[in-house]
Amino acid sequence: MITWNGVRMVRSHSIQAVAREIINMSTNQEMVSINAIGKQSTGKTELLKTISHLVHKHAKIPYQISYFGKEEMLNLEETVSSLKPINQILIFDDIAFLKASATNKQIDQIQQVLSVIRHLPGGTDVKIILMKSFQYTKAIPPFLRQNDITFVSSVDDNEIDNLTVLLGKKYYSKINQLKFLRAQGSMGEEGKSNFVFDMGGGKKVIYGWQRPFLPFLYKTGVGCRLIVSPLRTWIDPICNECACVHKETKDKTGDVKQVIDDFISKFKDGNVIRTAVKIKLIQQGINCFSPRIVQAVKYIERMQQERLVSTESLASALELTPTKTLLFPDKQPFN
Repeated sequence: MITWNGVRMVRSHSIQAVAREIINMSTNQEMVSINAIGKQSTGKTELLKTISHLVHKHAKIPYQISYFGKEEMLNLEETVSSLKPINQILIFDDIAFLKASATNKQIDQIQQVLSVIRHLPGGTDVKIILMKSFQYTKAIPPFLRQNDITFVSSVDDNEIDNLTVLLGKKYYSKINQLKFLRAQGSMGEEGKSNFVFDMGGGKKVIYGWQRPFLPFLYKTGVGCRLIVSPLRTWIDPICNECACVHKETKDKTGDVKQVIDDFISKFKDGNVIRTAVKIKLIQQGINCFSPRIVQAVKYIERMQQERLVSTESLASALELTPTKTLLFPDKQPFN
């Protein structure tokens, strides 16, 4: 057993150990190819984000993380040419569309680019960790299915035979174990559901389903085992490197410094954006306020529990009133 962020886990379930193995593999070879297979909404994307975070966090060499979708995959040569010649973690999410909508010419081009992707523009060979997610074992062409590591997020009855061939007959019991754990967690009461790992001898380990854990199968060339992965934000709520993983964030905000400069030019006070971002983060469950402020909030909550005072009464005594604000960026009504 190990303890991580106050949660007791089975050592062999550790996603941190998985990340270390990927780091070691990347050290010893130029490219590591990883497949994540499973139905929609079973946690594949979040798993890859968690792994990429742990890899760049613990690796001795720096990695840049890039997240791509359908458009970038179909224009892979252009996509790769825009990458910096540094070590890369490339996440291609949900690429099952290739088999249905990509032309043979497009697939051939993708395969050609992937075969030389480690030689990025700039004249320097770099380390590449290539991550691909898709829904079924044979959802993409054979060349693209080639990989060093496989993660399985779900077990469909129609897929059991294919998964058995993919992972090996001796892991049939683990495939069924994942199927059971997934069913157990998904059928529990919302917000209270668990999945339970039986260690034998009456010992059990209970994980909170999506709070923030999910079970997966992890297969390498030396074996297959059950692992448990949390959300990336449970590990580190804020990560500067992972902040640009979403391509939609890159497209819409561009240069973050430019956005902040624009914000300050409108509001004339750099502290305003800091407070506004803190409020947005607290709405997401991430606290960046000072410990003294947090203590004050907890003190108010204690008084409320003891029914000594209400928030409304405090607001009235402090002469706080709701603020009505309209934002008209085109008219620039900022002072």
